[in-house]
Amino acid sequence: MKRFKWGLAAALSLLLVVLAGCQAVGGVDVSKAALSALDVKSAMSKQTLSLQLVPADGKLGEEDKKAIDLLNSLSVTIDQAIMQDMNHVSMEGAVQLQGKKLPFHLAMDDKKMDLSVEGMTQPISVSLVPEGLDPSFTVPQMNNESVIQMYKDMLGFLLKHTPNPSSISIAPVTDKVNGESLSLQKLHIEIRGDELAGLAKGFLTSLSQDKDGLKQLITRLYDTYYPIITAYYAGVPGTETAAPTSAEKEKEIAAVADELIGAVNKLLPDFDKNVNGLFEGTPELRTILGKDTVLSLDYLLDSKLNIRKQNMDLTVQLPANDDVPIKQVKVHSEAETWKINEPVNIHEVDGSKGFWNVAPGEGTPGEMLRHLDSKSDLYRFMKDDMKITHKSFDMYAEDDPTTMLVPGYEPVIVNNTLMVPVKHVANQLDAKLSWDKATKQITLTEDLTGAKIVLKVGSKQASINGTAEVLAQPVQNFDGSNYVPMRFITKALGAQGHWDAKGKVLTIERD
Repeated sequence: MKRFKWGLAAALSLLLVVLAGCQAVGGVDVSKAALSALDVKSAMSKQTLSLQLVPADGKLGEEDKKAIDLLNSLSVTIDQAIMQDMNHVSMEGAVQLQGKKLPFHLAMDDKKMDLSVEGMTQPISVSLVPEGLDPSFTVPQMNNESVIQMYKDMLGFLLKHTPNPSSISIAPVTDKVNGESLSLQKLHIEIRGDELAGLAKGFLTSLSQDKDGLKQLITRLYDTYYPIITAYYAGVPGTETAAPTSAEKEKEIAAVADELIGAVNKLLPDFDKNVNGLFEGTPELRTILGKDTVLSLDYLLDSKLNIRKQNMDLTVQLPANDDVPIKQVKVHSEAETWKINEPVNIHEVDGSKGFWNVAPGEGTPGEMLRHLDSKSDLYRFMKDDMKITHKSFDMYAEDDPTTMLVPGYEPVIVNNTLMVPVKHVANQLDAKLSWDKATKQITLTEDLTGAKIVLKVGSKQASINGTAEVLAQPVQNFDGSNYVPMRFITKALGAQGHWDAKGKVLTIERD
């Protein structure tokens, strides 16, 4: 129940961002202005983003103060972002942290993303094409126009039913965009946290009275995704079905619309009661979704209702809590856009020194640090502040630690020596492992230093970078998993092990 309450609270908080008022104000069609952003095919822009955490009242612990100061020093500046088309984008800017400035350059197309940050010895290139995809496997793809139209239909439907917040206004202004003085309309919107429930109720009430609009939206989603889904499952046993007739399709869409409208109509009569129950059951939400949580937005629109400049200030008030050393989170952003729908070309990342090709989710801490200049601010930030080399994991033994039920994952005591599965420990510490079946030799490459550790099943003889070592117990195989003395392998891989004999828990940690 508590999880549900926090989920609902998160959903209401999200509405703080999207329920920004959608009806006409001062002759300006706000919905049209919002939808115009989806008509931008190319543009240049710049943006800044900063974060401020306001400490809670009272004395802060040293660690809390250090963490807050670190995050408060963080800001992102995008000096130039270029959208050549929907598939080609580049950004150049800098991340500022603790007074240090880390310039970056990113370029992306539909096949790869390249990123260069000052301090890298060569830029990273990440493939965006799924590895191992069969080139012969094709399904109908949504083109950019169909994607945009679908988004416009969905957003248009949401905006159609979204009421205006209590504070919304429009006024003519003259302001500069990329140094050019322009006559613009300034749309100001302010939403408080205590308005969200009412805005949500207004949205649902309006939606419940628009069955035809809901059917049109469902039809758009159906026409977009049905061909892709049927092609994806083509040939899969048990999924063969005949395409529905127009009458069948219309009947199914009407049934879905009726079900959604019915669910909303069941929700509305007790909406206020349920919201009050939510606040009573979780009183902290009265603070988070109270009057001191505020979203303030300024949109500067040109004569075509393009958003040329925008400012955003978000303040989230947090309840007093001994476990949370902050009372407010503040986010500030500024952006401006020019050359809308004019020909522009992205700036490619300089690849003259080659690229470090990394698959999504890959790249160990050691590999990352080896691609950085050890004297750079980026290296110090990743190693000292982000602590990317830190690893910690637990392994649990049986009540009788001299026995095992799950070889390969449990530690075990053999002749008073704590033994651990070498493959599992190596994986946790990002060490590379190779196995020579003929000689029963295991070779490990430590991630951070590249040290070579050689072991042999059945032998006490081992070596680290060619220096001989003698193990307390020989490497042993238990049901297909090779085990090695814990003290040796943790030290060889730059870690430490702590054995809790009472709790039968082994903790391995690397700084």
